[in-house]
Amino acid sequence: MKKAILFITLAMLVATMIGAQTINVLFWDDAYPRTLMTRIPEFEKATGIKVNFEILQPPQVFTKTSIAVGKDKSDYDLVCVDEGNIPLFAPLFLPYDQWVPGKVFKKVDPKTVTPAMLDVAQWDGKLIGLPINGNLYVWMTRKDLIENPKYKAEFKAQYGYELGVPKTFKEMLDMGTYFNKNGIASGFGPFNGGPAGVFGEAIFMWESYGTHFIEWVNGKPTLVVDKAKGVEGMEYYKKLMAISPKGSETMAHVERQAAFCTDPKGVLDMFIWPAQIASYEDPDKSLVAGKIVYSAPPAGPNGTFAMRGAWAVNIPTASKNKEAAAEFVYWWASKEIASWLVEQNTVPARTDALSDPKYAKSKPWLAAIADSMKFASARPRFNEVAQVQDIVKKYWIMGITGQMPTSDAMQKIMDETAAVLKKAGY
Repeated sequence: MKKAILFITLAMLVATMIGAQTINVLFWDDAYPRTLMTRIPEFEKATGIKVNFEILQPPQVFTKTSIAVGKDKSDYDLVCVDEGNIPLFAPLFLPYDQWVPGKVFKKVDPKTVTPAMLDVAQWDGKLIGLPINGNLYVWMTRKDLIENPKYKAEFKAQYGYELGVPKTFKEMLDMGTYFNKNGIASGFGPFNGGPAGVFGEAIFMWESYGTHFIEWVNGKPTLVVDKAKGVEGMEYYKKLMAISPKGSETMAHVERQAAFCTDPKGVLDMFIWPAQIASYEDPDKSLVAGKIVYSAPPAGPNGTFAMRGAWAVNIPTASKNKEAAAEFVYWWASKEIASWLVEQNTVPARTDALSDPKYAKSKPWLAAIADSMKFASARPRFNEVAQVQDIVKKYWIMGITGQMPTSDAMQKIMDETAAVLKKAGY
């Protein structure tokens, strides 16, 4: 009882010190922030800070941030930004070294962030926010399919090697083709939804076939893609589309999850963002909970790559509630909350929480995430990335679905991207 009274008294004292404040927070919509939101009342009670939050689909977060955050005025005190859009918004954000110490929660040391994620919020030599989730490609394969004795025997008789988790692009196509042609399961789950996600898939393919798309050369983003290798990547993905579920040309996260988890036929393998693992492992939502093997992505001809898609939390310079916003981030990025997020099957960016030995058996995907982090690869980042993502999505999908020859689609991507960069003055 004495401890409870002391805690309430302390909370009231802190609320008086900080002042009765309300912060407006813009979240992106997936399992990770939705899980976090259930504990926000605890933060409010501990600090006296009221949190108004808005949660939108990632493309809408970009649009809303573009409209609502400016140099002199901001409707939000804290915004979440996908790493690809950091360059565009960086001038509007308060550098992390200027964030004030917390009154209730200790300011988070950036060194607690997993190294593969820390670069997410770096721009122009400054850390302009705090990376908040450990988001990058992790591969998942249906354990019940690859361990079935009948399928194992048939596959080895036809292909000459053991059925299992695909380690290479060749194995991925062989195994997917076997399950698809025999009507057992679809062979692959593509992503053809939002522009940022499709851009990630395209970069994943191009890097895997040995070519970068855009690099910074002499201080400016420069188109460096090798067309022949770009076409190879697109042609391979076109083969994967041929063994994908019906309607795969428009599949985004919701459709992929339905195909993998609730369709009795299901899907053999595909990438997943770690924040979505919770839904795939929920027995109330998934027919394959507990039947998934997690690993780093298969290696292409040029090696293994795991596309990174993390988010940073940032305080607009124009916010009138910077101290309260920082307090919220320190709570969010604390060891206690990070460990709880791991327990809820989501993935924060703290090394100490992700590497805690107590989760080794109960959270087998954590080892796969750690393995994938060795191969973390970033999408190109520059101010006009949103325009280029739209271009890539349009022609990538046309190429992989046969609406136009892949060589023509690749040329269109190159020509229109070059035009955007030229117009921008690079």
